[in-house]
Amino acid sequence: MRSRGCAATAPRALLSLAVLAAPLFAAGCGGEDPDRAEVRSYLERVNAVQSSQKAVLVRADTVLRGYAERKPIGAPALAGVADGVRGVRAEVAAVKPPPAAREVHERLLKIYDIDAGLVAETERMVTYQDAAPAALAPLDRASAKLRRDLDRAKTAPSQARALKRFGASLTRVGKRLRALKAPALLQPAHAAQIKRLASTRKLSAQLETAVRKKDSRRVAKLLLHFRKNTTSKRAERRLTQRGIDLHTERLRELTAAQTELGRAQARLNRTFRPS
Repeated sequence: MRSRGCAATAPRALLSLAVLAAPLFAAGCGGEDPDRAEVRSYLERVNAVQSSQKAVLVRADTVLRGYAERKPIGAPALAGVADGVRGVRAEVAAVKPPPAAREVHERLLKIYDIDAGLVAETERMVTYQDAAPAALAPLDRASAKLRRDLDRAKTAPSQARALKRFGASLTRVGKRLRALKAPALLQPAHAAQIKRLASTRKLSAQLETAVRKKDSRRVAKLLLHFRKNTTSKRAERRLTQRGIDLHTERLRELTAAQTELGRAQARLNRTFRPS
């Protein structure tokens, strides 16, 4: 399987979303053996597929890295990107590798699988993170109104009515948030936010009862807990940060897969290195 007198060349080829110019071994000169010719033909066909779909891959790479760098990425920018990556993956998969290049082929397809999943998950996160602030926005207004109403209230019944109105607002916000389809990476944060809203609603009802009963000691105790649970801005930031952190972890997974591909390429090159 070793060929003599023929130096290996390494043309620049598009491999994946995050590595736009990594080398794939490809060489050709007179007298190469059949095994080497099969590998060269396979790599040239893969390079041709990826080069013809460069626009799709560059677009995906742009939005993925933009999101990781916390640039404003809207859902429309991601529309169709995941399907585009899957389409490129299908074309690459259709190129049948010779036995010697099977590992490189499998490593490359794994990268496309991670890429497609990452883009799709990013689209779900962006859609959710665009919708979550809108769902939570009434909570800020309700909190501000509650403060005004309590400042103006002169009697326990009027204070209790203000708390009841706030509780109703919490119920509506909770319903809006539960209606959102959270992506897998944000499910824990989404569930925690819903739980926090429910806790605040419960505290509001308890505080309303304590106010009606004029139980000043219990009112003071409940207020300490209540004030900690009525700031939605902080919750929004936690949701966003959690998504970014998990997205970054997925990018590291992609980087690891690319490293493995590079090692497989190096092993393939060594197999056909002239002796």
